[in-house]
This record gives sequence, structure tokens and C-alpha cells, in this order.
Amino acid sequence: MSSVQINNRILIRYRILDAAGLVLEDSGEAPVAITVGDGSLPTLVENALLGRKIGEDIRIEVDAADEVFGRYDESKIQPLPRSQFGDFGEIETGMLLEFALPDGEGVAGCITHVAEDEVTVDFNHPLIGRDCVYEMHFVGLAESVEDQNA
Repeated sequence: MSSVQINNRILIRYRILDAAGLVLEDSGEAPVAITVGDGSLPTLVENALLGRKIGEDIRIEVDAADEVFGRYDESKIQPLPRSQFGDFGEIETGMLLEFALPDGEGVAGCITHVAEDEVTVDFNHPLIGRDCVYEMHFVGLAESVEDQNA
């Protein structure tokens, strides 16, 4: 492969930082496999990967006004019975928790209010309305590395 194309399964290491440089998410040393073009990353970020070569470092500044994480939607704020949070332990405002949808897919939700019998969860993407920076290192093709480990 000479460069990244749509539908390539690649390995990257990445960090997402806020505008002040605070690390919001970090893949760590272990590379993460993604398929370019499958929608798992914002289109702006996927497009920045196209044409890149193994070993390249990529930095993408994302402006909140670009709405790459969507628009804030009040209907995604849901009050849930406190009884549904038994597996999470102590619940506090500001916590980001992973919830399982009925189909098994995971979705993140931010706790916005905790009451005695109810917990309010905001299921909007946690980066909506925030400027951030993606820093990525293109490690290689997922298939070639996975084949070597087989």
C-alpha cells in the first residue's frame, strides 16, 4: 500500500486534546484498529488520514463550529431510574459512563444530575461544542500486523 485509502483497515495510536492541551482521550501504546470510511471517526478526521503513509504523524484541529460531532440535542438528555446504576458503583455528576444499547452497541453518557430516585444522563457526544485536537500516528495496516502475530 502506498497510502491510506477508503476501506483500509489501519492501526493508529492517537490522543484527543482540548484547546488548552488537556488530554481527553489517549489510546496509549497499543495501536487501535480502525477502518477508514466506516464512520467510526468524524469525517474531517477520516479525510485527514487519506493519502497518509505508514509512520506519519497527523495533527487535526477541530473547531466546535464545524459540528463534526453533531449538534447538541436536548432530546438526548434522559432521566433514568437510579436502580439501573447498581453495576456502576458510586455515581457523581460529571462522570462519563458506558451504557449498552439493546443491540449490544456501547454508548457514552455523561451524568448531569443525581437525585435519590433518578439519574439524568446526557447522551450527546461529549465533544460537541468543544474545540479539540486529534494527534495520530499511523502505525500500519491492521491485517499485515495481525497476520504477523498469527
